[in-house]
Amino acid sequence: MSIDYQLVRSTDDGLQRFEAFMRSQPTPTDEVTGRFYHVVTALSDAVLANYSVLRRALDNDDQTMMAWSCRNLLELAIFTKFALASRENAEEFVADRLIDAKQIGTNLRKLELSLNPSLAASAFDVLIATCNAQMDAEGITRSRFLNTRDLAGQVGLQDDYETMNQVCSKFVHPTAWSIFTAELGSARFPDARDIFYTCGAQYSATVMAEIMPHIRQWGLRHKP
Repeated sequence: MSIDYQLVRSTDDGLQRFEAFMRSQPTPTDEVTGRFYHVVTALSDAVLANYSVLRRALDNDDQTMMAWSCRNLLELAIFTKFALASRENAEEFVADRLIDAKQIGTNLRKLELSLNPSLAASAFDVLIATCNAQMDAEGITRSRFLNTRDLAGQVGLQDDYETMNQVCSKFVHPTAWSIFTAELGSARFPDARDIFYTCGAQYSATVMAEIMPHIRQWGLRHKP
């Protein structure tokens, strides 16, 4: 597969317009608008950051970073399609920030104590307690975060998720293949570079195609 550099230029330009569009949005003046604004700006900022990594990796023919950012962009497309489908979905996605934070803090606490068993208190105790308090305040009763594979199925991206996840994990994680062929670098699968970029560009376009028309039609609010 040969990369279409017109696609590269048009995607670069599209992301620049997307960034300008998001920066032009007015400051929220009420809680509902504010919560929606934080959801879409967090997703858009993450897409812009990961596309930037993908773009640099394309120039450097760094297939590991291309695989990493491409898979991230797919997951961001999944999250965006899910969160913008309804207010309820968005609230479920927002709740995951606390569920994730609590899980991270809990596991870091375990690691800290394993390194220092005599430690009287962990530096992560306060963080965990804060997460618990905020979860109570927001009425969050789930203890598990949303499963990305399940969300992919809900938004019509399950095939993409299954295939991309399997491929990218081989490039990102140590495996027998990656260990024994490391010296070959991008020569192992030369065309992977073009595929990763093209797919990453498509996932970026998916996010733009979800967020921009939504805001133009409904503003900084959920679908009615």
